[in-house]
Amino acid sequence: MKKEGKIIQKTIIYSLIVLMTAVLILATVELGYYIFKYVAESDYAIIDLDHLMELFGVFMLVLIGIELLDTIKVYLKENVMHVEVVVLVAIIAVARKVVVLKIEDIDGMKIIGIAFVIVALASAYYLIKKSGLMACSFDDNNKDKIEEKEQNGKLKDAQVR
Repeated sequence: MKKEGKIIQKTIIYSLIVLMTAVLILATVELGYYIFKYVAESDYAIIDLDHLMELFGVFMLVLIGIELLDTIKVYLKENVMHVEVVVLVAIIAVARKVVVLKIEDIDGMKIIGIAFVIVALASAYYLIKKSGLMACSFDDNNKDKIEEKEQNGKLKDAQVR
């Protein structure tokens, strides 16, 4: 039963990789199309500020997709989820939201909420980097390997200092 579960899990992960790759290709083509469209519509090849913010949003969306794809690939190879990368994807997603946000359309409580999310993610990233916790395993067999890698990494860091 465990073997069938692993096969199903790997099939799902491969499907996610293919689908994410397709989405990233489409998003990149769409980004190129919008850049061409906005430059062609504008005077003197200068893009309007609203359109530029829209382009930044799509660009950051592609970056988020690339990071997620990388996370899925690492999980497939090592059966380990890298906590640092997951928090980094969350930071990029919040940054994207802040970039495309029209501040005049939002009330103060939502802005304070976004600020708390930014502080929480930055604190989490700092603590992850400081503690050396880089990965989280969902497989009991890999937990020993992860702890061994983290211990070796700490030893190497201590030797460098």
